[in-house]
Amino acid sequence: MKAVCIEQVDGQAELVMRELPRPVPRDGELLVRVHAAGVNFADLYRAARHFGSGGDTSAAIAGLEMAGEVVGTGDGVRGFAVGDRVMGMAAGAYAEYCCIHHRLAMPVPEGMSWTDAAATSATFCTAHDALVTNGELAEGETVLVQAASSGVGIAAIQVAKLLGAGRVIGTSTSAHKLERLAALGLEHGIDSKATDFAEAVLSLTGGHGADVVIENIGGDTLPGDIRCAAVRARIVNVGRLGRWTGELDLDEHSRKRIRLIGVSFRSRSVDEHAELVKKAGDFLLPAFAQGLLRPVVDTVFGLDDAAQAQAHMKAGKHFGKLVLRVD
Repeated sequence: MKAVCIEQVDGQAELVMRELPRPVPRDGELLVRVHAAGVNFADLYRAARHFGSGGDTSAAIAGLEMAGEVVGTGDGVRGFAVGDRVMGMAAGAYAEYCCIHHRLAMPVPEGMSWTDAAATSATFCTAHDALVTNGELAEGETVLVQAASSGVGIAAIQVAKLLGAGRVIGTSTSAHKLERLAALGLEHGIDSKATDFAEAVLSLTGGHGADVVIENIGGDTLPGDIRCAAVRARIVNVGRLGRWTGELDLDEHSRKRIRLIGVSFRSRSVDEHAELVKKAGDFLLPAFAQGLLRPVVDTVFGLDDAAQAQAHMKAGKHFGKLVLRVD
C-alpha cells in the first residue's frame, strides 16, 4: 500500500511517500480501506512516535483521522462488518489502509461524503467532549470559542447552539471568517486583532463573562480568558495554536473559582477513548443525519500532496478542515 511516513531528513521531520505492507488487524480491530484522511493541527507537531506507528509496520505513518470502508476484521469485533462505512481517529491514517479498534469507530451517516466524514471525528468529538463532559455546558449559558474558524472552533459553535447555549461568542483575526461563522450559528464575532476580546466579552454579557471557554490558542489568550470568565466558569484547554506557555493570574483564577481543564487524546486509554466516542456519537450521529450539524471542508488535497496540505494548514488561511483524498 501507499503510505505517507514521517522520516528524519537532515535532522528535520519530513513526509515521505513509501510502499509498505498492508496492516493486519489485531484482536478487536477493523482493517479499513481509507478513502479520505483528515489533516489536523496536531499533525504539524507530531514526532515520529507521537501517536504510534500505525499497524504492524515499524514505519511512522502520518495522520490520525480517516474515513473508509471496512475490508477485514480481527477477532472479537462487534458492531461492524466488511463493507461498512466508518470514520474515526486512527494512527497511520495517511495511507491506503489502516486499522482502528472497533470501539473507536463510528458509522458514516447515510449520504455523507468521504471527505466530509474524514473531517468529522476529531473536531466534533473533541468539541462535544469539551462542551459536555468537561465544560458541563448548561442551557442558557454563554460560550466563548477561541480561534472560532478552526476545525474544532466551527464544530464547537454548532454543538453549543444545538445544546441550547444562551450566547455563542467567537474570536478570529479575520473579519471575513467571522462573517462566514455567522451562518453557522456564531452570534457575536470578535476580531481579536482589532479589539481586546476580554473587554468585548464582558461588554456583550453585561459584565457576567463567559461560562464556558473553548481555548484553542493557548498561552497568548489564557490571561484574557481569566479576565472575561464568569464566576465558576470552565475553561477547557483544547488546543495550542499559539504559545504553549503563558502567565496566569492565580488570584483572579481563585476569586472566580474557575476550573481550568486540560484535555488530550494522547493520554487516554482505549476504554477512555471508547467512552468518549460512544457518548459523542449518541449525540452527533442523529444530528448529522438530520442535517443539524455539518462539517466544513476548506480544501481537498491528494495523498501525494500531504506535505502541501500541512503547509497550507500552517499558513493558517484556511476556514474549516483540510482533507486528503486517498482514492
